[in-house]
Amino acid sequence: MSEFIEQIQTINEPQILLILCGVFIFSDSITGYLKAIKNKKVNSSISRDGYIKKVSWFFALILSFIIDFLVKTNMFLLGSALMCIATEAISVYENLGELGVKLPFSRYFEKIKDGVEQL
Repeated sequence: MSEFIEQIQTINEPQILLILCGVFIFSDSITGYLKAIKNKKVNSSISRDGYIKKVSWFFALILSFIIDFLVKTNMFLLGSALMCIATEAISVYENLGELGVKLPFSRYFEKIKDGVEQL
């Protein structure tokens, strides 16, 4: 996982970070919706809350980009992007597991999830 974070830290193009976040957000939305269908728990208010969270991620990323632009750094966008990617990746991993996809490293992701939730 640290190699993945190191790779992301070397990205100098804001649009690549935004695209990566978008891919993980989209993947989480799709797998979450598939999980709801499988469990017969499709609910408009739960979906609405999930979409508000996804839009909030984009708002946080855009705000981070603006701050970085004004301060002439890439620290805020990078930090926000790392949190977004980590949070959404863990959620996708959990959703896939609940959909019946046998995934390795379940215990590893549980430790990461606990660490992210404590932040």
